Amino acid sequence: MLIVARRDELEKQNLELLAEVHKYQSENYPCVLFRSKCGAVAALTMNLEKVKLDQVPAYCARVNVNGIQRTKEDYLRHQIDSVFTSNTFEALLLNAEQLRSRLLQLGCFRDVTVVIDSAKDAKADYSYDVTYITEEFRPISGGINTAVGQNEGSLCTNFSLPNLFGRGEKFGVDYSYSNRGNTEGRVFFTTPTQLDPNKQFSMSLFRTYFDNTWSSFKQDDHGINISYNIPLGVVPNAVHSFTWEGVWRSVLAASPSTSLDIRKDAGHSLKSSLKYTATIDNRDHPVIAQRGSFSQSSIELAGLGGDSQFVKWSTQHQVNLPLPMKSIIQWCLSAGAVWPLFQGNNRSIKINDRFFLGGPLNIRGFDYHGVGPHSEGAALGGDCYWASGLHLYTPLPFLYHRENLMTHVRLHYFLNAGNVFNLQSVRSTQSFFSQLTNATRLSCGLGVVLNLMNVARLELNYTLPLWTQVHDRVIKGFQFGVGFTFI
Repeated sequence: MLIVARRDELEKQNLELLAEVHKYQSENYPCVLFRSKCGAVAALTMNLEKVKLDQVPAYCARVNVNGIQRTKEDYLRHQIDSVFTSNTFEALLLNAEQLRSRLLQLGCFRDVTVVIDSAKDAKADYSYDVTYITEEFRPISGGINTAVGQNEGSLCTNFSLPNLFGRGEKFGVDYSYSNRGNTEGRVFFTTPTQLDPNKQFSMSLFRTYFDNTWSSFKQDDHGINISYNIPLGVVPNAVHSFTWEGVWRSVLAASPSTSLDIRKDAGHSLKSSLKYTATIDNRDHPVIAQRGSFSQSSIELAGLGGDSQFVKWSTQHQVNLPLPMKSIIQWCLSAGAVWPLFQGNNRSIKINDRFFLGGPLNIRGFDYHGVGPHSEGAALGGDCYWASGLHLYTPLPFLYHRENLMTHVRLHYFLNAGNVFNLQSVRSTQSFFSQLTNATRLSCGLGVVLNLMNVARLELNYTLPLWTQVHDRVIKGFQFGVGFTFI
């Protein structure tokens, strides 16, 4: 961005101020365009450090939003109050950029540009007008694209009506088909509540078909999902999610040779469940973070109608710390358990509600769902698991000085541990800790991690399983994986 002014109308002090504004704004707020009183004539590129923007007074006289056609005025007015609290130039730049980000989150605009100009006919000194030049979404949108899932790629089609009633509502239809034959389709509607885009109500009708090759069963689901997401006000980047889901589930044997341990859970079932999820994400990057933490925990109660009755708990955590030599150390932990509800301790959890462990982005060195008991080659999973990973990321030797590439590709050294088992075999607290640790799997290795457009990671690792069990499916050597969740 370029800061410009008439030389003959500015004194040296103003030149210094504008030059420092240019330097600060271009480094920290590249999407904000600052203009002087008289428009563009000469570029200023001075680099003077003695001007402190947090000590320069500045006030917002008015906010203009241009390009509005379908978006309602009350929805916009609810967002702009923070800009008027600015009393320094640094605060004005910060609040203007934050409001720009907030406008992009409204679900109304595909692009927003900010222009800060000296206020016209302002009664107070140091007053500025902040103008947002917007481009609204088209009334109808759609397309075809590709997506990356857990070790699979999908072709996706979508059709939507964004900003349907002028306050960020959206109605749409999605459909995806993966290279493994899995399909997912849904019809959905989302809307902000209380004129706040961070408080989202959504409802969807869906159908999913999933071929669980590693456990030799297929699952066909039809259902409805209603959810409400709200931020946790006192904690930054924290979100509460409340969900009700009603699903008609059909489990089918994948082949005539499917074992009886899988077939006994085949058939139809109805699940009606309430689920609460809390998420806190303070990472600086979703795929290859250099610092920050991620934490997500959920509890699901199934049994509010239907014949699937259980309580399911799961948690995921991640911590990233920068090290010298442009390296990163990362620790990951994931755990979960599921208990039968109103059915006695002797009733086992069905195959499609259990946890599975193992894979190229999970416990590396094991096949997908390769950890834990198997029956005739099919993974049976378990109703309790834990998994942990310790990672060291370093720059590639020949890219050590390419800072811009370090968020895209890194060397990767890892140590993974975990276990999955059934709580039915636990008779006491001592027995639980024995089950938790005695059959722990351990693996290590190294490889390369590639960031795929900030939505998934690709790993090519050489793995070495260290602790295994007889029934595990082990992979020693090169292992390839792609996905968006990992341990």
